[in-house]
Amino acid sequence: MPIDPAGTTPGLQQKEEPPKRVNIRCKNYPDCDSIQAIEIEYAGQKGGSRLYQCCKCHRTWSVAVGGSVEL
Repeated sequence: MPIDPAGTTPGLQQKEEPPKRVNIRCKNYPDCDSIQAIEIEYAGQKGGSRLYQCCKCHRTWSVAVGGSVEL
């Protein structure tokens, strides 16, 4: 079997990974009792916040992460 340097053969295509599922309570709690969401990653995403979307009602919210800690 010859080597395809361009990487265009069907066997070498990259597979798209499913979105990462996390166990986190939906922010639309009184109306939605889901505890599962997907983590949304987008181009240009900076550190310090993460974006989640509920698997049941599809509400989207941001969560601040990281930062400094004073002891």
